[in-house]
Amino acid sequence: MSILSCAHVHTTYCDGKSPASLMAKTAWEKGFVSLGFSSHAPQHFDPGYCIDPAREQAYKEEILALREEYRGRMPIYLGIERDHFSCVSPEGYDYFISAVHYLPKPDGHHGVVDGNPEDLLAYVNEYCGGDGLAMARQYFELLRDDVLAWRAPIIGHFDLVRKNNAWLRLYDEESAAYRRLALDALRPLAETGALLEVNTGAMARGYLSTPYPEAFLLREWRTWGGEVIVNSDCHDARFLDAFFSEAEALLISLGFDHAVRLGQKEKWERFMLGQ
Repeated sequence: MSILSCAHVHTTYCDGKSPASLMAKTAWEKGFVSLGFSSHAPQHFDPGYCIDPAREQAYKEEILALREEYRGRMPIYLGIERDHFSCVSPEGYDYFISAVHYLPKPDGHHGVVDGNPEDLLAYVNEYCGGDGLAMARQYFELLRDDVLAWRAPIIGHFDLVRKNNAWLRLYDEESAAYRRLALDALRPLAETGALLEVNTGAMARGYLSTPYPEAFLLREWRTWGGEVIVNSDCHDARFLDAFFSEAEALLISLGFDHAVRLGQKEKWERFMLGQ
């Protein structure tokens, strides 16, 4: 396996299960060439999910201390996963991941895309007239607009709506209508130079058998000249490189010969797949 890096890693500063020090130790023991931390950015709701605003500075300081500890052995990068509804800017970070985990409600609250399936179903019934495709369209448009507005370096788990759709069957993932709206949202992002994340997190946690995004999206992304990065969206150090081999094999089968990872000398470096 040639990936040996991960730029999407969560810690106990947010909803991760492993402290940053254990993540770094595990990466080093696995022979990683680099590691990037990306805890969920502070927001004004759902506090158990994200960094407490009062602890953001402590998060930064710990990751920077780990960078010094591993200097000369394994570069460590300070990143953050910034949701569309986060309350902070990504300034001061080495990179950030743009993502959407919530959908807006008229009362100012938020529905959770990848949380309790029953909650998402209630959202669709109440705010989308029972139309799951309308919910998916809303999700993709929010993510597209966020990436374009912030010029995100990484597009996080592009089709995250698949997680709960696997249980709820809110829309037909094979339908031309769904595929068109997903492709329409993805197409303008190829022109930004953002890295499309191949995310194995739902595989590691048993929700899906394939990574985000689906193969039809990756295939088109390649024809548009887009670059990809493989991440595990790791919340538990035991699964830091979970399903990387499968993700690599999928990319090769779709015609990719290389991917991008956090580098040893430069922030981003290309590496050849299958080597």
